[in-house]
Amino acid sequence: MKIDDNLTNLHYAYMDMVRHWHPGSEPYAGGDALFTALENGWDVSTTVRYEEYWHTGMRFVLVYYFELTRGDERMVMPVIRNPYVNRLVREMPAELVPIEANAALPRKRPTNSTAGS
Repeated sequence: MKIDDNLTNLHYAYMDMVRHWHPGSEPYAGGDALFTALENGWDVSTTVRYEEYWHTGMRFVLVYYFELTRGDERMVMPVIRNPYVNRLVREMPAELVPIEANAALPRKRPTNSTAGS
């Protein structure tokens, strides 16, 4: 889905920021990296998955998983929710799909160096 026609309406503060993101360098991206990808010609899938990470005190972090394509390239960009990302998701014609706990995207698990001691 092409949404670059509406990029200037989404958030003025991100227009001056260029933020490259690569899945091998950081586990999560910010709204600025998503904006940069959209400006660089990446298209967003009409299905956006999301996952909630709950912390103590009833606080949680919501992560959106945007599937992006550009030509033959494809990537999934996990973006931490913030006001810009909320507005983007609200204004795009996307279906929001929760990721079930048992079907979560693969994650690198920390190795336990004390295991077997």
